[in-house]
Amino acid sequence: MAARPLAIDPTGPRVNGSGPSSEEPISPLSSEISRNTDEMLEAEESALPLRVYDLEKLVRDQQDEITFLKSTVADLQRRLNLVDGSRAVSKLTTGQGPLRASPQRPISGHSSYGGQDRLDAARRRTANGLQRRPHHYQSTGSLHSDGHSSTSGSPVTSPSPTYGRAQRRPIAAPASLTKRWSSTSDFQARRSPGPSPGPGGGPSPAVRPIGGSLTNLSRTAALPRHGTKDMTYNADEGVLKIYLRGRPVNLYAPSAVRDEYQLTRAVPAPKHRLRLEWVYGYRGKDCRNNLYLLPTGEMIYFVAGVVVLHNADDQTQRHYTGHTDDVKCLAVHPNRFTIASGQCTGSAPDAQAHVRVWDSVSLNTLHVLAGGELDRSAGCLAFSRVDGGVLLACVDDGAERTLSVWDWQKGAKLTENKASAETVVDVQWHPLDRGVLMTCGRQHVNFWLLEAGCLQRRQGVFGGRDRPKYVTCMAFTDSGDLITGDSEGRILLWERGGNQVARTVKAAHEGAVFTLMVDKAGNIVSGGRDGRIVQWDRSLSRTGNVLELPAEYGAPRMVSAGRGSQLLVGTTRNCVLTGDWTLSARLVARGHTDQVWAAAAHPGRPQFVTGAWDGQLLLWDVMTHSPVWELALEEGIQCTAFSPDGSRLAVGLVSGRWEVLDADTRERLFSRADGPEPIQAAAFSPDGRLLALGSRNNALFIYQAGPAGYSRVAKCTGHSSFITHLDWSADSTLLRTNSGDYELLFWSAATGRQLTQPSQLRDTQWATHTCTLAFNSVGIYPEAADGTDVNTCCRSHRGHLMASGDDFGKVKLFSYPANQAKTHHQTCRGHSSHVTHVEFFAEDDRLLSAGGQDTAVLQWTVE
Repeated sequence: MAARPLAIDPTGPRVNGSGPSSEEPISPLSSEISRNTDEMLEAEESALPLRVYDLEKLVRDQQDEITFLKSTVADLQRRLNLVDGSRAVSKLTTGQGPLRASPQRPISGHSSYGGQDRLDAARRRTANGLQRRPHHYQSTGSLHSDGHSSTSGSPVTSPSPTYGRAQRRPIAAPASLTKRWSSTSDFQARRSPGPSPGPGGGPSPAVRPIGGSLTNLSRTAALPRHGTKDMTYNADEGVLKIYLRGRPVNLYAPSAVRDEYQLTRAVPAPKHRLRLEWVYGYRGKDCRNNLYLLPTGEMIYFVAGVVVLHNADDQTQRHYTGHTDDVKCLAVHPNRFTIASGQCTGSAPDAQAHVRVWDSVSLNTLHVLAGGELDRSAGCLAFSRVDGGVLLACVDDGAERTLSVWDWQKGAKLTENKASAETVVDVQWHPLDRGVLMTCGRQHVNFWLLEAGCLQRRQGVFGGRDRPKYVTCMAFTDSGDLITGDSEGRILLWERGGNQVARTVKAAHEGAVFTLMVDKAGNIVSGGRDGRIVQWDRSLSRTGNVLELPAEYGAPRMVSAGRGSQLLVGTTRNCVLTGDWTLSARLVARGHTDQVWAAAAHPGRPQFVTGAWDGQLLLWDVMTHSPVWELALEEGIQCTAFSPDGSRLAVGLVSGRWEVLDADTRERLFSRADGPEPIQAAAFSPDGRLLALGSRNNALFIYQAGPAGYSRVAKCTGHSSFITHLDWSADSTLLRTNSGDYELLFWSAATGRQLTQPSQLRDTQWATHTCTLAFNSVGIYPEAADGTDVNTCCRSHRGHLMASGDDFGKVKLFSYPANQAKTHHQTCRGHSSHVTHVEFFAEDDRLLSAGGQDTAVLQWTVE
């Protein structure tokens, strides 16, 4: 008998003899039930994605509510910190005179404790509920001791750092020489190898110089044959000889110190400190994705080497200054409190490209990543979003353009891969899919999957559409689709899970699309080169909402969500604006777009003026931190100076032309050209009658003010290189000038003749001290300086302090006179380029500093 095939019951197995068998016919009722069941399953299956989407949206809404509660707590904590700091200051200052620095306590870790009292320590430990870990990089909380952060809200000063080496007794110069010559090399050969005895005959406490002028660059390679440490002093003639690039320069000591001057002495660092109060500027000209609103109500952005936390309502700023060179990128953690910022490689020995992860409430550094692993710069950063921000993606802006993924809390790199052969401008994690991230840049969009510790790449397919020259920006819709903007003015839609363009919106902007954002309602916001910000609905149709920016502010480089329906806008002309669809944009921060060389403090008001190679001249108010007026000139601005009464403003231009303006009305009072070379320096005489102009054609011009304008009094020639600095004598009769080849020359203002006997001018009282090469400023040069390291200096009006700016972005504060080879100082970070100008305000309570290529202007308080 043939085997009977096994019949499979489609309705399932029979239990206890129930259910239809293969030999029994299926009733119509069973068929109807089966059909209804299938329809119900299909309906449930089709509704499942919508339910998942609703649940995801509910989770996001709840996360927003939690974040809002956290932000309220953080804001209360910040305000309590301000109150506690003010109370601490009042307790310290009541009945005790000025604040005194307390000794600094070292702690374990890579940096030292900020030196503030226990109250300040408790504030940092409790801020945002974070517990310090022993291996974290701890911020000092202030700028004036090479710290990582400063806050304009806390007036509590930090003490001077303790010393780390034992102080040594000064060695007396030999008194039996026929010609009383002494040199620093003699001192170094003879000085005692052991520590000097301390009180009671015991060894002195271990101390470390705060910042000796001769110790900063001692470990750099390829040092010149001569440096400022190669000094000799002739006590008989009272002349100090130093060497700059092998060239000897004679400086004559004033009679008051001529006999007692010794090279072995040291000038201690001043008791005063500098605290960063305000940063003017924003970097939107060549950076993107760098403007966000934090839960504390502060906008976060960066310029130069500072990350700024700006509260526009309270008109306050806090600053993270842990970086040693230009900050190039920024990322905000999903908790909206943790920040990652990346910097580029600079010229200073400690300016390696790396990424810093830090807390935005306490300003404490949590981790430093990729130190020594990045080629040129951290180009873009992004925290993962699905897993709560455990991972951090970083794209190296070097030749290899490597994409790396880090477990930032462990400080461990998980994997890396080459992101692209072309420039990468952005990286973002998918908001809904775990382990998925995207990169875009020159002619590409790449889709990445992090799986089993490896990065797998799929290239985006543009299909029959033209491949754009640049994919400039990207964002995700609330359903997980990717949208990108490109240099052709198009917006492209890439469906979730795919790598092909699903839809194209042509001519979204006239020119490149610079930024994309999805707002809280799910609408898409784009900004382009045409200066317009446009709103689109979910189907990429225009809603009719358009915000057009004024031309003087530039095009929108970055748009992010503010409070409510407010938009935060960073522009290509380095401005920060706020606005919405019904109101015009309001200026929050303004900056220059090219090198800033000209700056001057008003002699009688809390105002100052800045000018840059972008041709913009701005008068700023110190208290409101906003421009009083601005003037667009036709060419770059090189220098500027106020008259003693503050009514006139002299402006030197890069073309060799110079102008005198009314400081209140901006009216041009006089204009003239003295050759085709830039005017490097300008200064009015103390009596206001004369104006001196130093040109790059090696000449010094002296003009006298008259009813009909300015008439030339003299043209001073004698320098063999361009003039860099000039000073007037207190009686308005003499001038001294420095030049690019390290000359110090003296002139008669009446005749314009060079005075060839500088020894007779050793006791001249100078109204200002901006000449970097002079006897009372010789201590501002670091060891082995070649003369170009120090760009600018300024003496305070009371004559007790001197500030300097150098090629490494550092602002230094010295006691005045700084006339010893060993002149210790306070060092402050903030600039990332050469500091071109420093100047004290009229009351000596603030200091102004201007950066070169970083385009930043920093305002410091002197405490």
